[in-house]
Amino acid sequence: MTKSTHIAILSVLLSTTTAFAQGTETVPAEKPTPISAEAPATQEESAEPGKTEWPRSLWGVYGGLGIPHVLSGGIEYLDQSQTWSVAVEIGGGGYKPKDEENDKEEFSIGNLEVAGRYHPTAGSFYLAAALGSQGVSAKKTLTVGAEKAEPEVKISSTYVTPKVGWFWQFNSGLNFGVELGAQIPLSNKTEIEDGTTNTTVLNDPEYIKARQDAEDLADKAGKMVLPHAMVRLGYAF
Repeated sequence: MTKSTHIAILSVLLSTTTAFAQGTETVPAEKPTPISAEAPATQEESAEPGKTEWPRSLWGVYGGLGIPHVLSGGIEYLDQSQTWSVAVEIGGGGYKPKDEENDKEEFSIGNLEVAGRYHPTAGSFYLAAALGSQGVSAKKTLTVGAEKAEPEVKISSTYVTPKVGWFWQFNSGLNFGVELGAQIPLSNKTEIEDGTTNTTVLNDPEYIKARQDAEDLADKAGKMVLPHAMVRLGYAF
């Protein structure tokens, strides 16, 4: 071969090797984008500072002492937010002297109501109202001549009771509260039972006075605005 032929062959080999090297050149991997370590805010983190809630809503039972219903008891629902609750309550009281007393006066009172409480700051203080029905009975027993007479007055009424109070729920489940208000009658119905059909007894001044005394006693509890006060102790679960 001639010298020029060798030079041509070497040129071809050199150009081929260069092209192959360029085609197989390694492309550097793309640098990964770093992932932020910050997690999205949870519901608790985004909640208003200082605002607390119970883990769940509660059911409870309670008993109380107060006026005008001496003994009371109820079942209540306490919302998880600690801002409101509702209750169904029954109560009553009365006085009955010994049976051997000839001239005696008996009195009884009972009620059933639905009540709701609102805690404006989710604290112990609350505003409340109750709507209920009440029954009052007053009976006077006396002897006119040789006959025993028992005039009785019964008053059934509906009422509303606006009130304010304080309620504390403890981790043990026990709770304690006090409240004050006024029981306002909305409507009432009066029934009078004379206890005798003897006209001589019915027209006797002593009987008429006893009947009026029973009516006055029932009116005071069934038709008038009464103060409301109660101290209560309960358990929620």
